[in-house]
Amino acid sequence: MIKQRVLTATIGVAVILIVLLLPNAWPWEIAVWLVTAAGVTEFVRMFGVSYRQSLMYLAVIAVTYIEFDTGWYHPISLAVMVALCLLWPVLTRNRNHLAQVAPIFVGMLYIGIGGHSMIQLRLVPHGWFFLWSFLIAVWMSDTTAFFVGRWLQGPKLWPDISPKKTISGSLGGILGAAVGAALFGLAVGQIHLVALLGLGAGISILSQLGDLIESAYKRSTGVKDSGTLLPGHGGILDRVDSLLFAAPFMFYMVHTYGLLWFSFS
Repeated sequence: MIKQRVLTATIGVAVILIVLLLPNAWPWEIAVWLVTAAGVTEFVRMFGVSYRQSLMYLAVIAVTYIEFDTGWYHPISLAVMVALCLLWPVLTRNRNHLAQVAPIFVGMLYIGIGGHSMIQLRLVPHGWFFLWSFLIAVWMSDTTAFFVGRWLQGPKLWPDISPKKTISGSLGGILGAAVGAALFGLAVGQIHLVALLGLGAGISILSQLGDLIESAYKRSTGVKDSGTLLPGHGGILDRVDSLLFAAPFMFYMVHTYGLLWFSFS
């Protein structure tokens, strides 16, 4: 199991590095779309939707639209998506869809907005810096939370949802993400230490929250992993839930304050 986890993680990191080092943004856009399309199919399957049901295709189409249309958040666009979700059980004459539509709509927005934010982080001016800062913060948060939690142990963070996570691990993750983002920023010539520390800490808090929320959904639907696509890790969504939940925060902060806080030559 450990060998599988290490091998899968190594391949995943290598693919991400290759995609991010390419000069064009479109490989990253395709990679994010593939991951989120797989993620939303796993999400809707947790609620009993099979690959052959039309609701599965609706979910993938909605995520694709949200990710690639920069005007998806226009009130008319949101109204159309809500109307489609509400009308779908009527149009398909499938009573099961009535109970599935609400959580699936939440999943569409959560995964779609997260994917949209990750794509936009690559497209903004100096996106390479902001995207790398974001990824490093999330990875440092996960890694330090795991090791600090195992080392210090102590009270559980949310035992009903994720019995292995501890408060000490959570605090260690916040500290690790803040330090990781700051060290990366300093290494590439950014001197706004407070901004880097704050971004790292905020990313860690939201990434941990995203992980807990996905765990809550899995427990409520009675599944251990979101899927089986990644040997030793479970599903795609099990690996990217924290990224997707924290990405909108990072994109908002970069879009609003990025060029005020950081200077580029």
